[in-house]
Amino acid sequence: MTEHELLLLAQEACEAGKQAGADFVEVSVRTGRSASVRVERSAIDSVEVSRGEGASVRAFVNGGLGAVSVDGLDRDRLTQCARQAAEMARYAVPDRDFVTLPGPDGVSEVPGLYDPAVEALDVPALARIASECVESARAVAPEAVCTGAVSAWAGRGGVANSLGVARASRGTSVSAWIEPIIRRGDDVGAFYEFDAARRMEDFDHRGIGAEAARTAMRFLGAVKVESEEMPVVLGPLAASSLFEALASQAGAEAYQRGRSWLCGMLGKKIASDVLTLRDDATIPAGLSSRAHDSEGVPCRPLTVIENGVLTNLLHNSYTANKAGVPYTGHAAGGGIAPSNVNPVLGQITSEEIIRSVKRGLYVNMGGIAPDGATGDVSATVDFGFLIENGEITRPVAGTMVASGGRELLEGIEAISSDARIEPGCVMPTVLIRSMRVAGGK
Repeated sequence: MTEHELLLLAQEACEAGKQAGADFVEVSVRTGRSASVRVERSAIDSVEVSRGEGASVRAFVNGGLGAVSVDGLDRDRLTQCARQAAEMARYAVPDRDFVTLPGPDGVSEVPGLYDPAVEALDVPALARIASECVESARAVAPEAVCTGAVSAWAGRGGVANSLGVARASRGTSVSAWIEPIIRRGDDVGAFYEFDAARRMEDFDHRGIGAEAARTAMRFLGAVKVESEEMPVVLGPLAASSLFEALASQAGAEAYQRGRSWLCGMLGKKIASDVLTLRDDATIPAGLSSRAHDSEGVPCRPLTVIENGVLTNLLHNSYTANKAGVPYTGHAAGGGIAPSNVNPVLGQITSEEIIRSVKRGLYVNMGGIAPDGATGDVSATVDFGFLIENGEITRPVAGTMVASGGRELLEGIEAISSDARIEPGCVMPTVLIRSMRVAGGK
């Protein structure tokens, strides 16, 4: 089914919902295909191919919401769902904060989100990629036992509402990840690497197995360290996890309901001057790029944190109307979600950051971020190294880090000028002044 045909279905269902008495109606339709190959114990273990299509309808009467989802795209069934949603909305509790759905204002186009070469990937092609990832890992460490997966997706969709919004979309993605585990006696080393893209020209899986195996070997011989306060350096993957979590926590829904640790901080300083954080769904070929959000609002770049100040929240139409601010294009399935989250890069290299630390902890990857509700930071470091006299030295075992959210963000002393680059995502190295490190020694 083409994007045009999908939009016609959505528009017809919107009209049915309006005729059934709804004040506002929104219909989203989608169709897609995904395929994946799973690796266990260094061999292809399973294959999964799925095709799906479906729709969701939201209808509003006096602010009350009726919502219905359906598998399949039968025209009569979808029309009936729209009428059912309108009927449900009449009996729903009115919501005084609901104002309106978005109108058809603005246009946004983002290139590079669809590639027919990705859509054409079949199971044998994915299996070849998976085998090559395993082979490259075992070329470095023949004893490595690998887990991983290779996946491809292609889909089309559309969203229409009773105010005239009509947006179509199509997209593709391909990804591969691998985790080699190396055992030498009682010693175990492991690490994870990946590559992902919207287009084949941006996808390069060939080196991820070897890189993961080399890093896994470095984690052999891990030691326990003394518990102490020390600087913490976040590698690119760990830093990216922190920034994505911060952008998610800047969602307006939790903020307006008083459920976010950031409540009351809009327009105030929450981090050090070196942190400026931007969300941009319009980056060409970005992994999280999109022309419009799930409500059909065109996406635009948004600065979330500027020089340490929380300058903007991420909104869907409900929260934006409630706050009396412009839409930001972050609606996602009835909620709010960030897209491509990137910091502004700093002035010194990652090597210079590491050399500046006499004794500290380097975290390759992990979920070191404030809790969304409390702001507390507490995380296990599964992949980390000691920094001694400006050099990354021994891997650490049984280590945890802790901090307060404000303490963590205000303690960001440097963001590197160099970074790992993935489509739409810039991942630098970050220096945090001090965290509590529990080493278990």
